Amino acid sequence: MATSYLIDGYNLIHALGMIERQVGPGGLEESRRRLIGFLAKALGAGAQATIVFDANHAPRNLPRQQTQHGLLIEFAPPHQSADDRIETLIDESTNPAELVLVSNDHRLQVAARRRGAQAWSHDELLDFLGQRRVKPVATPEPGAEKANALSAEELERWMQEFGHLQNDPELKEFFDMDRFE
Repeated sequence: MATSYLIDGYNLIHALGMIERQVGPGGLEESRRRLIGFLAKALGAGAQATIVFDANHAPRNLPRQQTQHGLLIEFAPPHQSADDRIETLIDESTNPAELVLVSNDHRLQVAARRRGAQAWSHDELLDFLGQRRVKPVATPEPGAEKANALSAEELERWMQEFGHLQNDPELKEFFDMDRFE
């Protein structure tokens, strides 16, 4: 089952702090670029995601729909907000069970859940992305063996399970620690 993400662009930009309070010339474009780059990297290649922005901030000379880094970028049509466009996309979804809306907007979350889609807050998205990161394998530091030692309960459980083997005549030589001295 392929998950498709529907993301409230400016809502997420503000939540992630990717925009200044006083936006200067080119500020919105830079914020959008940063968000798109972040999502492309975080979601990974082949992710199906649509990021919707309000049209009154659309870049000049660019189409309303475009693909950047494998993500579909959409600017809401004239006289329609991004929220309205997102709600339309939710309603038009042919498989809402595979749709994940990312927005803190309560109205959009209700619309998504009503259609059987998931609705994630920004925090839930970040939690999900954090879980997807591959954790590097740490090399043990000196003395780490002690930290990995069995607890008394674990030792007792292992002894109950395998303790009888030390009296097995066929395995006796493996338990004879004196032979290593």
